[in-house]
Amino acid sequence: MEFITIINQIGFLAILAFCGILASRLKILPEFSKDAIEKLVFYITLPLLLVTKISSLEITPAIIQNSGLVIGFTYLILVIQIIIGNLSAKLLKLPKGQSVIHSMHTFLGNIVFLGFPLLDALFPGGEAILYAALYQLVMNTVMWTYGIYKLNPAQNEKGFGNLKKLLNPNTIALVIGLLMMIFKLRLPDIIYNPLAGLGKTTLYLAMLYIGILLAKTKIIYMFKKTDVLVLSLNKLLIIPIILIVLIKLALNIFAIDMHEIAFSVIILEASMPCMTILVLLAKRFGADDGKAMENFVVSTILSILSLPVVIFMMQHINF
Repeated sequence: MEFITIINQIGFLAILAFCGILASRLKILPEFSKDAIEKLVFYITLPLLLVTKISSLEITPAIIQNSGLVIGFTYLILVIQIIIGNLSAKLLKLPKGQSVIHSMHTFLGNIVFLGFPLLDALFPGGEAILYAALYQLVMNTVMWTYGIYKLNPAQNEKGFGNLKKLLNPNTIALVIGLLMMIFKLRLPDIIYNPLAGLGKTTLYLAMLYIGILLAKTKIIYMFKKTDVLVLSLNKLLIIPIILIVLIKLALNIFAIDMHEIAFSVIILEASMPCMTILVLLAKRFGADDGKAMENFVVSTILSILSLPVVIFMMQHINF
C-alpha cells in the first residue's frame, strides 16, 4: 500500500461525508432519508458488492488459509478489545448505563459503513471484501450473544436466540458469493455488470449516511467529554498498535504465512470508529443511547486522523 494512496482515499471519504453533511444542513436530504439510505445499503448495494466481488475471485489454497487466519485472529482481536474496554470503563468509574456502552463500543466498530468501502477502495480485487465479510460474521456472533447479554443481563437466556439475526442479506450474500467462487460459477456480463455497478455505489451511499448522522449533532460539546476521548484513543490508536505488535510477533514466532491483504483487513477493521447500530440497540435495551451517539461522532471524526497513523504503523513495525 502506498501511504499517499491511503491519505488520498481517506480524504476522498471525508469529502463524501461532508457532502452528506451539507445536503442534510441544506434540507436536500431530510432526516428520514438516512433510514432509506441505510436500508438501501444494507439490503441491496452491500449484498450485491459482496456477491459480485467474492464470486469473481479464483479460490486458491492461500485464500483458504488466509480466511481461516482471519476468523481465528478476529476472535482474538475481539477478546482483547473487550478486556481493554471493560478495564477502561472501570478506571473511568462510569455509571452502569454509560459503562456498558463504553465497553461495547470498544469492540464494535463501523466495519460496514466505513470499513467495507475503505477496504474495497484500497484493495479493489475482491479479496479484501471476502476477509472483511468474514470479520463481520465473527463480530456479529459476538455482538448478538455477549453484546446483548451486556446490554440486558436479564435476557441472557435469549442471547443465543439472537444468532438468528446472523441470517441477514449480507451473510446470505457472503454464502452465495463463496459458493459461486468454490464452484466457479460466473454471471453473464449482461447481469454481472449492472449488479456490480450498483454494488459499487455502496461507498457513496454509506458516506452520505454518515454525513447525515454527523450533521444532526453538536460536535464541539462532545469533544469535551473525557470518557469519549479516552474511548476514541483506545479504539483508534492504542488497541490497533497493540494488535499490530502481537499479531506480527505471533506470525513470526509460529512461522505463519499471512497475506498482507488479510493482515491489513483485520487491523483496519479493528481500527474503525464506533458502530452506529449500537445507538439503536442502546435505546432499545435502556442503556445510554446519548453516550453511544457521542462515541460514534467523536471517533468517526478522529478516525480521519488516526487511520493514516495505523496504516503507517502497519508498514513500519516489523520483527
